[in-house]
Amino acid sequence: SFISALNREGIVPDLLAEEQCEFDHVGNEYVVSFRDVTPFKILRSVRRLKSVIKQCMPDVVHVHQINRLAYFVVKACKELNIPVIATAWGSDVLVIPQSNKLYRFLVRKTLYRTQIVTADSNEMIQAMRGLVDGNESKYRLLQYGIDLVDSIEKENIIYSNRLHKELYRIDKIIGYAKEFFKTHTDWKLVVGATGPETDELKKLAEHLEMKDKVIFVGWLGKEENHNWYAKSKIYISIPKHDGTAVSLLEAMSAGCIPVVSDLTVSREWIEDGLNGIIEKEGINPLEEAISVNQKNCAEINRKKVEEKASRTVCTQTFIKYYKELV
Repeated sequence: SFISALNREGIVPDLLAEEQCEFDHVGNEYVVSFRDVTPFKILRSVRRLKSVIKQCMPDVVHVHQINRLAYFVVKACKELNIPVIATAWGSDVLVIPQSNKLYRFLVRKTLYRTQIVTADSNEMIQAMRGLVDGNESKYRLLQYGIDLVDSIEKENIIYSNRLHKELYRIDKIIGYAKEFFKTHTDWKLVVGATGPETDELKKLAEHLEMKDKVIFVGWLGKEENHNWYAKSKIYISIPKHDGTAVSLLEAMSAGCIPVVSDLTVSREWIEDGLNGIIEKEGINPLEEAISVNQKNCAEINRKKVEEKASRTVCTQTFIKYYKELV
């Protein structure tokens, strides 16, 4: 979606990654992997990387996620005098640098050598400033941008579409739904996406005798995903840590009542009880969600997303930063 948005502005970027992506609407696509950490193979990958960048000689390089590939790309660009904008994704600056000294070094060096760094939450920006002292003006709060989702007639549906991984606590969502359905029998939980825990989650729903109330719809295309947002009254996403999730912004634009984890980034978007619910210990957030004024919540959230996270606004800002560097 981000590449397509650039295309609409007349930009067709070349793409470099550690594996074949086969994205539409890119120019040349290159693969350079740093996953093998043996010294010989790293040196070979460094030479290959520099060769690719010299061949392209871009006006600016945009690095997505502050990881090992970013470290080597930014180092090569510095040597070639090519400006770099980097975008942090979340755990790359919030979690990994705290648990791995090598990655902390790689992240710090990447941030230090990058001219502009964007992130979708103030929490991430503060974390990066804590890692690298210096020019704080290079850190910019900016979303990738989303395509707004229009609401249709709402149904008694709770929608969850984060990946089926431990991080996203889908099992906890099913547990909340189990309690909620005891007194709200005409509701259902729709679980989108897939992941390593999918089979276990299905078994959990069956064990809790919720097979008819929890509907697993699998990995969805954009239109199907948007349709579930459009008709769901409640959207729930309660990961252990997160950046600003695209799915949250899409749900907000579609008039869902958001239920989110008690994270710093959540409070950047949600005022508890007004335009959503922030999860609290010992309280079922779904029970709280149905007490929120849906119409008022939808109006507040639609306006927020239009002003801060629409695809058009965010793409134009990224392009402004590219031109600033060039």
